[in-house]
Amino acid sequence: MISSIILASGTGLRFGDNQPKQFTKLAGLPVLVHTLKSFETFPGVDKVIVVTNEEYVDHVWDLVGKHGLKKIHKVVSGGATRQESSRIGLECCDPDTEYVLIHDGVRPFISHQVLQRLVDGVTNHGAVDTVIPSADTLVEIDENNFIRNIPDRSRFRRGQTPQAFSYPLISEAHRQARTDSVENSTDDCALVLRMGHKVFVVDGEEKNIKITYPLDLHLADKLFQLNTLTPPVLAGEGGSFDGKVFVIIGGTQGIGRSIAEFLNRKESATVYILGRTTTPAVDVTDYASLESALGDIFRREGRIDYVINCAGDLIRKNVANMSLEEWDALYRVNVSGNFYLAKALMPIWEEQKSGSLMLVGSSSYTRGRGGYAAYSSSKAALVNFCQALAEEVDCWNVKVNVASPGRVQTGLRLRNFGQEPPESLLSPDSVAEQIVASLTMGTTGSVFEIR
Repeated sequence: MISSIILASGTGLRFGDNQPKQFTKLAGLPVLVHTLKSFETFPGVDKVIVVTNEEYVDHVWDLVGKHGLKKIHKVVSGGATRQESSRIGLECCDPDTEYVLIHDGVRPFISHQVLQRLVDGVTNHGAVDTVIPSADTLVEIDENNFIRNIPDRSRFRRGQTPQAFSYPLISEAHRQARTDSVENSTDDCALVLRMGHKVFVVDGEEKNIKITYPLDLHLADKLFQLNTLTPPVLAGEGGSFDGKVFVIIGGTQGIGRSIAEFLNRKESATVYILGRTTTPAVDVTDYASLESALGDIFRREGRIDYVINCAGDLIRKNVANMSLEEWDALYRVNVSGNFYLAKALMPIWEEQKSGSLMLVGSSSYTRGRGGYAAYSSSKAALVNFCQALAEEVDCWNVKVNVASPGRVQTGLRLRNFGQEPPESLLSPDSVAEQIVASLTMGTTGSVFEIR
């Protein structure tokens, strides 16, 4: 059994807010909820113990219930120091715990990749720290503020969390620290090193920042918007979606057609393809056609498990050369069309209390470039819409995500760019497989980077 202790009992004095920083909103949710969701969706962790301020214990339980966090084992009040809070968390772990991960509640960007490195490392080494290289020169100063030494930074690392330990080892390290009157250690690895036990290190990530100051929250907001996940690899010959009902908007060509063909070839799923040339004809800019077609499918099947919207448009023109009609037409497809689709799906989601919506965006959402003002801004709007919608429909257990592919060999791209070297483009089939794989993830409000 692997347990995780989330330390969230800081008072936020350095943050300067009227509430602890772990409860400050980031992209619409408390920072702590983002952190807990990372552990909730990571299969390598069995139980989570949250250590928080005494007056916030009930509030954390409310958040746990509201966001359906099933792995939370206990929420307990912490101590006056980080060391004491960590010890309390250890004492509250399940007796069967073999390994434990200890993490700062205000590091919401911890990835599954880093968590897996820790789990792999701790079973071999007993104690593991998460570290990243130092990009800055390190300067040692004396008591008079003069430089004493400039060490070689290549052998130095910056510590992050989580840290992972054998449960008996870290429990003994805390016991010895108390015996030796060590009361305010800010690092659990330091307590293990006091015992003479080696600590292995694994690579962390620059984005795994700790939110300490108000500026950190501004950086975190941008990181959240740009945060991307890598789709997993589908195992075997499929079967993950047996009996599921899929609706693919824009499934008659390009990526949409490849997704439909992949599902029909690999999965025992029911697949409905909707588009302007299907019967009935469905246009994402026509709310009535979406509402009617989706309603018919729901009444026929009794459920709609997955909807993938591949409908999109690209007009490559500078602002000066783009007509008002072209701008409006592109936004109707790329932005309003996704709003109409979500509105049409909401009664279905509310009734069945589940669902998944995958929107197909573009890597162009991260920045605007000349000639792409309409397209890039519409795809940035799509990501923000996805993240907002994900929060709003989470109460119905609905997942909303965006697939963000790079350049793909489609007719739409050919019409805007002409002939390009095939090796420089992604094939629709490979993109389709990665989009389907993304549906197996338990995340919501995420961007899946497809390269």
